[in-house]
Amino acid sequence: MRVFAATPFAAALFALPVLAQHGMYLSDSKNPAIGNPEAIAAGTKLFMGSCAGCHGPDGGGGARGPNLVRRSLWHPLSDENIFSVIRNGVADMPATKLPDDQTWNLVAFIHSLTGPASTNPVPGDPAAGKAIYWGAKAGCANCHSIRGQGGSMGPDLSNIGGSRPLAVIRESVVEPAKDLYYLGNEAATVELKNGQKLEGVAKNRSNYSLQLVDTKGALHLIQMRDVKKLTISDTTPMPTDFAKRLSRTELRDLLAYLAKQDIRSKESAQ
Repeated sequence: MRVFAATPFAAALFALPVLAQHGMYLSDSKNPAIGNPEAIAAGTKLFMGSCAGCHGPDGGGGARGPNLVRRSLWHPLSDENIFSVIRNGVADMPATKLPDDQTWNLVAFIHSLTGPASTNPVPGDPAAGKAIYWGAKAGCANCHSIRGQGGSMGPDLSNIGGSRPLAVIRESVVEPAKDLYYLGNEAATVELKNGQKLEGVAKNRSNYSLQLVDTKGALHLIQMRDVKKLTISDTTPMPTDFAKRLSRTELRDLLAYLAKQDIRSKESAQ
């Protein structure tokens, strides 16, 4: 937890969301395996048998291999590049002797991991996930909005499926505090010089002003000269117990619903 007195900061603190954009490709391959559910399923088996030991079962990184999902966000690769890396190896990763069709199945699986969730097959029942999202057990709508409905304390999720890979959405639900996923959306307590105390989420913070969305969703525009003490949490205000609060089926269905939230798709409507 960081506490700031109401004096000008030594330097401006700007925290940009790490996952500002989904894993864009330099170019999408026209190979028929890409986006093909059967090819992705075959690639899944190959990945679990040969790659998961180093890269993790969901591509999120392991003891030896890097996180494939997050790496694609700042080091975009074309499908042909991925094919070449699998075939020829790189650094500590050995070359493979898989035939072309199996290699492309692996590429199709990795593509599905790092592309927007809405463009790839996602297991689960979106209708059941919708009930979980808007229901009391998960309480997602208390802080997050979709297409103008819900709370405003947390990030808007109207395009979460159209802008994030499924693995990243899952991580943000079950491990929201990992690597401070919501940098720029930290929990904050503000004590004003007039005695008023506000709690909520700090946004767009600078040396001179602060925007704070309180626990009721109201936005407060605060001048730092009016602040007596500002306390910023080192973690996210989002609950961290969803992996225990929800069953595996409920979590799967919730992710299926979130994956469909794409502002470009008519199917994403509530």
